[in-house]
Amino acid sequence: MSSKLILLPDLIGHRIAASANDPIDAALYEYLLAGNGLFVRAKRKEFAVSLPLSTKKIHGLPNAAIGIFWEKPRISASLWRDILSHARQTHTSVNFKEEVYLICWDQVESCWKWRAAGRERSMASTIADDTLPEYADCCIELHTHPPGALNFSRADDQDELGKFRIFAILIDVHDKPKIRFRCGVYDHLVPIPSDFVGDTPDGIIDLNEIDKLVESLS
Repeated sequence: MSSKLILLPDLIGHRIAASANDPIDAALYEYLLAGNGLFVRAKRKEFAVSLPLSTKKIHGLPNAAIGIFWEKPRISASLWRDILSHARQTHTSVNFKEEVYLICWDQVESCWKWRAAGRERSMASTIADDTLPEYADCCIELHTHPPGALNFSRADDQDELGKFRIFAILIDVHDKPKIRFRCGVYDHLVPIPSDFVGDTPDGIIDLNEIDKLVESLS
């Protein structure tokens, strides 16, 4: 009587780049050492990510690809406009309360869908309703911030660590709206530009791009 040995993938992988597009084999995520730095990489059914944790150059190794690589269409500008419109209509600037939005791929209609999913809302905090069926499968979790709160909070960090999805904050929804993205890859929260995610409507400022510009001029 014989039995076949089944080799399961490592939960967390470690590899040295052999090409620009090495496959992602780890069950959760992996670290990749490449010519253009140290990367964290992971994949799910909607997209794969290859994001730098360090950009220290390593001579003799091929560079790794950088970005989010979509298996589904990227997010359209119209979806962000719909969410912004909902945020403006739901809470006035005088009576502002944070709201959470979940963005998921609808397998039946083959398109992106969103829904408001906040509970325990206040001016400075909210939490996603994790009893909703969309919560477990969502690709992007966005929440609004009050005017002037331009960065993810410590509470945001605590809530978002341990998940693999894209996170965003939408700020100043009633006046010169701004957005900031990052990708959560379990133990890492990596800032990303909006064009990694899709098309941003005219009039919404990408704060990560502004930060990058300021850094280049300093």
